[in-house]
This record gives sequence, structure tokens and C-alpha cells, in this order.
Amino acid sequence: MWDYRKQSGVTLVELIVALGLGVVVSCIAIQLYLVHSGVLHISKSLSQIQEQGRYAQQLLSAQLKMSGYGNAASSLAPFYFSKRSDGVNNDVLGIQMLKDGSDCMGGILDDRAGVLWKQFYVKDQTLLCKDSDGISAPVIQNVEAFQIVYGVDLDDSIATDDGFGSADVYVDGSALLGDASVNVVSVRVSLTLKSDSKVAFRTDEQPQERVWVLTQYIPNRFSVSTDGYLRRLFIGTTSLRNQHHRFSIE
Repeated sequence: MWDYRKQSGVTLVELIVALGLGVVVSCIAIQLYLVHSGVLHISKSLSQIQEQGRYAQQLLSAQLKMSGYGNAASSLAPFYFSKRSDGVNNDVLGIQMLKDGSDCMGGILDDRAGVLWKQFYVKDQTLLCKDSDGISAPVIQNVEAFQIVYGVDLDDSIATDDGFGSADVYVDGSALLGDASVNVVSVRVSLTLKSDSKVAFRTDEQPQERVWVLTQYIPNRFSVSTDGYLRRLFIGTTSLRNQHHRFSIE
């Protein structure tokens, strides 16, 4: 027969200790999961910004190198300026060529009309491409700033200028409207991109640094701003390969 007097159970103190240890272990596990999840989210956001920024830089640089292509026997402008390229809001980049141009979808531009052109501009935080074939397509999203300045060689004489062919000063496109004698030798493009969504960041660690995109103030170049979005600034300079002539548009 079973002797109930020999049975021993868990005391109340042991039960409380076991429950306490279980809560502590669970809290540690949850905390580790949240930290790992936050780091993964930040890393994913950084990778997404980096990928889009590099793609846009490579695309714009390649297009600028093609500007004015095929115009050796003509007065075709490699690119054109607009009053919207004033450094205040998002700028407009216009590129022209005579042949071998690609449209905004990667196809071949129809050169039967003569002048081929492509235009890059920002609308609703999306960098868009528009071309002479009437095609319009998005390039990248989450663009907060698109700024352009043009490098001008003030003395284009190889006999008197030690830095012949290199920029002496960078100016906004609106400053070059109506000046047919200016010799533009390079273009500097800057893009400020932000993450798709907010990332976790402690309020007391939010940086207070300031960053300017060429001539426009943009907060927090590489970090999280007070609105919780991650941002990064990309700046690239491209030398123009073809003739340095151009005209203006309104």
C-alpha cells in the first residue's frame, strides 16, 4: 500500500523562485530578440539606401559622359539648364546627344528626329527619367534632395591656364542661363536618400549634426534624424567628355 506520508511536494518558496527565474530568462530572450531585430532592420535600411544611391550615381554619371555625343560638326548642346536648377528646391538635369542614346527603359532612342534628350527630376520623392521618345520611368525612390552644380573653367586657354579643362568654380544652373560663352567642364550631383520606414533609435542618442547638400541644408547625413528615418548623402562629380557648348531653357 502507498504511504502518503512519505510524499514530498514543492514548497511555495521554491515555486516563487522558479517562476521568477522563468520571467528573468524570458525577459532576456525577448530583449535579445528585440535588439537583434532592430539591428537587422537598421542594416537592411542601410543596404537599401546604399544600393539605390550607388545605382543612381552610376546611372547619372554614365548619362553625363554621353552628353553631347556625336556633335563634333554641330553646335548641339550636351546639356541644358533650367530656372529650376537654382539650388533652392530639387534641381532638373537635362542631357542631349545626337546618336547612340538609350531611353529611360534601357532601349535605343529613336534618332530620326535629330536631337536626343533625357531629363532627370524629382517628383513625390521619386527620381524620374523622361526622354525624347516620350518614355517616363522611375529611377529610385525616397529622394529627399537632388542638387546639381556645374564646374566652370574660367580660362579655357591651354596656353595661359595651368588647370586647363578642370573646373575653377562650381555654380548653380540658373546662374548660367543666357551665358553662351561659359565653358562647363564637369557636373557635380548630390542625392539625399532616406529609408523606407522608421528605425528604432533611442531619443537621447539622436544626433544633432547638420549637413548641407551643396547649397541646401539636410539634417543628419549618415544617421537617424528626429523623425526616425535613416538618411545618407551621396555626392559624385563627372567630367564632361564632349564639346562644352550648351543652351538655356526656361
